[in-house]
Amino acid sequence: MNNNENGPVTRLNTAQFIEGIPAFLGMVPNESLVIALFDPQGTTGPFARLDHDNATAVVALDKLMAAAESADFNATIAALVSIHPNGDTAEEPLLAAPRHAYTLGLAVPIAAVLPEYTAGETFFNFPSAESGELGDILASTVAVLGVIDGRAPIAPSRDALAAELAPAEDLGVLFERQWDARQARAQAPEITDAANLETLRDAIEAPRELTYPEAVAVAITLTDNPRARDVALYFSRNVAAVAILTDAARKTSGYARFTILSVLAAVAYAHGYGVRAAVALDAIENGVAHETQIPKLALLIRQVVDHGLHAKGVQEVLEAGRNVLPEFGFSPED
Repeated sequence: MNNNENGPVTRLNTAQFIEGIPAFLGMVPNESLVIALFDPQGTTGPFARLDHDNATAVVALDKLMAAAESADFNATIAALVSIHPNGDTAEEPLLAAPRHAYTLGLAVPIAAVLPEYTAGETFFNFPSAESGELGDILASTVAVLGVIDGRAPIAPSRDALAAELAPAEDLGVLFERQWDARQARAQAPEITDAANLETLRDAIEAPRELTYPEAVAVAITLTDNPRARDVALYFSRNVAAVAILTDAARKTSGYARFTILSVLAAVAYAHGYGVRAAVALDAIENGVAHETQIPKLALLIRQVVDHGLHAKGVQEVLEAGRNVLPEFGFSPED
């Protein structure tokens, strides 16, 4: 579940909304039901991707409304898009979900079906009885703005998102690098932590991938020093951090990798990438030998993701790192 607030979408142009969904989610949601809430001005609020299931769609609407209320977001409009090559499968949730939306006091100007996300495919919107042709999702306004902001590229599927987090090298090689980084930190932990945070900050501000030694050094600092992790979250208020942390997760292993993944999950959710956050949490939960190895931050974000809470709360977690900056020689102006 996502909670984007990416500007006005007044009068809800159906084609623009459908084309912008992959950029909102950070992935192409084929064989999915997508639900978004809007306020009276057309500003995008809570956003969710689901499998095709009527009961799940009803529950999701309730969660979206709860998330909107918790963030003082005045949701008055729901828009639904069902993507599936089987017409019956695609249309079925568009009967149950809008009915429930009406009981919640929501208008439903968009309840559209689409076979798949391919340019040229035809979509049909039931409330307006209008059809249209899908354009290039990479040319949507949301996607273009995402490129300008340094957002992570749109993944072709959830599996592709998971593949982006797979370790890039043999685990033995990754562990050896981490051993060297831990030895280096042991010599002068305070100086090393400050230097590693500065490296991360600079990589986010002028977006670039961390090198293997840099990624490992940052991961060790964040693992061994929770206060440094808070500063890393603060630096990650820039959306470019999502791509930087995604790449860094591939260059680490063991508990240090879980730390990077937990930070990525928090940062991704704060920036509206609910699916990417969930995939990062899955990578932790599938990789640990025992649940006690799951970082506390990951446990917190799992609750946020599962309950569809508004991103505002996680954004406040990122902002809280401001108070720790002086401990590492930084100031809010840095």
